[in-house]
Amino acid sequence: MRLLEKLKVGSKKGQSIIEYAMVAAIISAAVIAMSTYVFRSVQATQQMILMEFREE
Repeated sequence: MRLLEKLKVGSKKGQSIIEYAMVAAIISAAVIAMSTYVFRSVQATQQMILMEFREE
């Protein structure tokens, strides 16, 4: 009986670790996906600044 109780507690710990890992994976995937758009935005801003200096 005690062995089964220990197994249940262990599985809950394992489950919470898996849940944290899944949340971390989802957040990482979102950051990686957004980094492309942020990079493009930075490039566009740099291009606008460069064009303004060339006009003057």
